[in-house]
Amino acid sequence: MFKKSRRLKNVSNAIKSARVHDVSNGIDHKVFDAKRICTYGINGRIIVTAFEYTQSLLAVATTAGEIHIYGQKQIEVVFTLKNKTQIKDMRFVRGIYLIAVDNKNNIVVLSLYSRQILTTFFCPNSITCIETDPSLNWMLIGLESGSVLIYDVDRNQTSNLRIDNFQKNMFLPKERISPVVSIQWNPRDIGTILISYEYITVIYSFIEAKVKQHFFYQLEPYAPGGDLSTNIEKKRTPKIIQSLYHPNSLHILTVHEDNSLVFWDVRSGKLIQARSIFETHVNFPNSTLKDDSLREVPAIFKVAWLCQRNPEYTSLLITTKATDNPDFPQELTMIDLGGTPMYSVTSFNAMSKYYAKPVQQKIFSLIGKAAIVNFLPLPKASPYFGGCHDTNLILLLLEDGELETLIYPMGSFSSRASIFPRSLAWVRPIVTTSTAESVSKKLWLGMMTIAQSDSFLKGGISASRNIRNHDTRSALLTGHSNGSVRIWDASHSEVTENSVFEVNTAKVLNRGSNLAIENISFASETLELAVSSEVGDVILFKFETNKIYGHLHRSDALELRFSRFSLDDSNTILVDVTDRCPANVKQGFMPSTVIHAKKGRVSTIMNSNIGFVGIGYSEGTFILLDRRGPAIIFNENIRLLSKAGSSYVSAVHFCVMEYGNDGYSSILLLCGTDIGELLTFKILPTTDGRFEVEHMDATKTNNQGKILEIDSFAKETGYSCSATITKMQDLSKGVPIPGFVTISGAIDIRLVSPGKSKDTHVLFKCPIAASGLSFIPILNSKGERNLATIMIALLVNGDIKIMTVPELKEIKNLHCPIPMTTQYIEHSSVLHNGDIVVRNGKFQASLISVVNESTTGTNYNSDISQPTPIDTLYNPDLKISYRPQVNSLQWARGTVYCTPYQLDELLGGNEMPESKYEESVIARGTVSSNRNKTAGKAFVGTGEHKYTRPVRSGTRSGGYGILKSVSRAVETRLDTAETTINDYATTMGQTMNDAMEESGKDMMKSAIGI
Repeated sequence: MFKKSRRLKNVSNAIKSARVHDVSNGIDHKVFDAKRICTYGINGRIIVTAFEYTQSLLAVATTAGEIHIYGQKQIEVVFTLKNKTQIKDMRFVRGIYLIAVDNKNNIVVLSLYSRQILTTFFCPNSITCIETDPSLNWMLIGLESGSVLIYDVDRNQTSNLRIDNFQKNMFLPKERISPVVSIQWNPRDIGTILISYEYITVIYSFIEAKVKQHFFYQLEPYAPGGDLSTNIEKKRTPKIIQSLYHPNSLHILTVHEDNSLVFWDVRSGKLIQARSIFETHVNFPNSTLKDDSLREVPAIFKVAWLCQRNPEYTSLLITTKATDNPDFPQELTMIDLGGTPMYSVTSFNAMSKYYAKPVQQKIFSLIGKAAIVNFLPLPKASPYFGGCHDTNLILLLLEDGELETLIYPMGSFSSRASIFPRSLAWVRPIVTTSTAESVSKKLWLGMMTIAQSDSFLKGGISASRNIRNHDTRSALLTGHSNGSVRIWDASHSEVTENSVFEVNTAKVLNRGSNLAIENISFASETLELAVSSEVGDVILFKFETNKIYGHLHRSDALELRFSRFSLDDSNTILVDVTDRCPANVKQGFMPSTVIHAKKGRVSTIMNSNIGFVGIGYSEGTFILLDRRGPAIIFNENIRLLSKAGSSYVSAVHFCVMEYGNDGYSSILLLCGTDIGELLTFKILPTTDGRFEVEHMDATKTNNQGKILEIDSFAKETGYSCSATITKMQDLSKGVPIPGFVTISGAIDIRLVSPGKSKDTHVLFKCPIAASGLSFIPILNSKGERNLATIMIALLVNGDIKIMTVPELKEIKNLHCPIPMTTQYIEHSSVLHNGDIVVRNGKFQASLISVVNESTTGTNYNSDISQPTPIDTLYNPDLKISYRPQVNSLQWARGTVYCTPYQLDELLGGNEMPESKYEESVIARGTVSSNRNKTAGKAFVGTGEHKYTRPVRSGTRSGGYGILKSVSRAVETRLDTAETTINDYATTMGQTMNDAMEESGKDMMKSAIGI
């Protein structure tokens, strides 16, 4: 007759709640305050990467206008740029600066020392490429106009010396103005640089202020050219896309847009070999050749000239662009050139054969991934040779922001999480789902002592942080697109280690695709893990000692090989996979069983702390598994049990409490459905020691939408009723535990007493993202420790509702201190200690605390109002290793070695002002002046290629001119005996360097005509 009003409904709730104990213990609203504790992952998609060898730091720039710099363990410093500008290139300079070039032609200078943005320099023309050297403060900037601008990072000013467009001014005046497409410093001499325009490549000398050599690649008619050549019946000039020095600086490579790889001799300018990835001598005409330009071939877009610790042993790493053709997966090609023949005793024909017939070639295919947009070699020996000195890790950046790690030269891809900081683990590979759990502190710390913690990065110093005093730790679990699952300590700003547990379902399922993880459930007391893949396979893991660690039974090798076939053809639901444990892991999460039900996608999964696993499928089936068999004890479609028309199970909870008026407690299985219905089951023991399931009730509890979360607590004490082994053992005592069940739906939260009644109900104006019970310890006026049970609800608009139970009365309304993203917010979790893990982006989540422990009386040292300390990035005790120099033969032939001091004079003039930054003074003392001060990181050659720097002799020559004449005479007579010249140079000592140091300024002025 009358509609029930909202006010009457609230009165009804109050009357019902008045009969029960307030388990929130009158907690004060002052206890609650929201603060971000730490952030995992990155904001936005990664677009640029850079590596600093000496300080051992890695920088990534994102689409959100942020630059993250990572060091060892959990060291991370974030720079936020104005207007969310997009970075298109980054370089570390002198170990203390990070230079970032944005898409608006601004050059941003950041300090690793002060962790501040020092300045922003606007370039007057569009920047097409840049070049830096780890030991120099000068930056070369290639412009759209074809000029090269030289920028002094220390002084925030440009050099008066400007390099003109030599292609237009000297070689091809009729061609349109060409941009600079590539610049590289000579790896042995800072006095010369390699500049490429669209058609011409030149070697320019700062000392002589002129072009010393030029290189022009032109194909005669019917010369095949590279793979993408067209109009072969005509003479043509393929455009240049990149140019590179050989690490010994005696040869160069030009890479062309038709996929030609052209090797040149630096001294004579002669073409040594023109080849493509697979073909050689592509510059030789062939009259029988047919135009094959319609053939689809991936185009080369980047090449790196890598070298081993001895830089005479080199290889090329070539990356091609992705195509739409599935027959052409994106590939990286390694051309292993081996040891470089000695220059003075090797003919041009022999060198041509050397580049035409490499030691080996390998192709590394990247299947099922986004396109590669760049790659970054991570050197181990020195920062020189373009960052390619002795590298076995190549960081691949994909178009979707994912990072892949290539093990070089093996060619395998590694996603091992502990190699890099955990923030990068969100994109290695991309996270597909995430969740969090509270774990006993003692159990967690014991478990984490054996977790993987190796890290490639070694730089930085962690800031000291206050560790919150909790009985539990927050565990973060992430599932990834490659089928891996990782378990971290969620409070990573409180823990400096990079420890992580990682399991790989791809090896368990023996499958290479359709591996993305969709659901994760972690039983924190029994250390059991259940995960589901995108095709519906559920894999169970348990933390235990690996029974096959370190060995495989030879007698079982054949059986093991057969057992590793894919599970797709298996006719059994439960598949034993205990033999698929990783043989190199002594202890950790080992696979035990795969549930191969062939029911399609999994809607929810719950691994209880008492050995039962509940699995809901989107088509309606619900399976309950007893791990102790394992055995399936329930397997039915819930559509047959629903009274309200439910389609599938969306949430599962196991608890131990009294059902109805039984007078004793039972194990209850509670299943929430897609339309807000609660299905209640009892799990009962049978006489043969097994368990059976009895369906008790189906009740519509929530207004609309699916049930997101189910939890439970005891009416009298407020303690959790979630099923544990201890509670399960106490069932034999027959003690009834009256309890409440909390059910969170799309927009409401309902409390029910199973088998009795619906109780308190609260509605929200905004949808719920995540909710759960938290159990907060507080000290009362008598100093007694009490437990306050509260309900926390995170709404999609960022509001955090703190409520009492069972009344569900609002204590405080907080707002999430981080931006929210609706698309990913459903992967957030409310933990028992008052923490909330908020998934606020595709690549990011944050840990939020809503409890200020300094006000609870349990931890006076913890104050969440204090700012988060910042890690230290720069270590002034680390020295930049000695820059390689020209070898003795080049020196004897008249190559003038340019020192950094002389380069400063050439580019900055006689009266250079003092640097504007403290960083310059600090960095000046970190550049090694000789090889003995490089602390083991300097370049060291071996064998016949070993370079010994000439030492000072006791006598001095009469001047540089006499020495140069002697050198020329020696070169003429002894050109075929390189080792003799090395001996000669060593015997004469460092006469040229001595002479230049004696009369340095005068001789430099004379050389350039000042």
